[in-house]
Amino acid sequence: MSDDDAMNNDDVDDIFDQAPDTPADEVPKPDSKENDLGDRIVPAVHGVGLEVSAILGTAQMPVSQLLKMGRGAVVELDKYIGDTIDISINDQMIARGEVMIKEDRLCVEIIEMIKRTGD
Repeated sequence: MSDDDAMNNDDVDDIFDQAPDTPADEVPKPDSKENDLGDRIVPAVHGVGLEVSAILGTAQMPVSQLLKMGRGAVVELDKYIGDTIDISINDQMIARGEVMIKEDRLCVEIIEMIKRTGD
């Protein structure tokens, strides 16, 4: 593959910036004729797994308090109901979202995509 054909980080960022506001369960499959992004993504990357993390909040406590904890202990986080949470892919923050419940599952609704500024 020549350098002209290879995708770089800016190309990938542009694809994410142009992604439609469609829920994940409604996004067309890679081989779907409805998917206009598929023409710009190298097919080999479609199966690459990424680790997605949604950080609900953090807490700090001394080790002595941690050692006293047992079943039923409650750890208070630094976030409140309605606060946005950070969403990361492979330890890189890419969005902010709000926690929601869909049927009996905990979910995160993306409300803001984070623009990356140079590496």
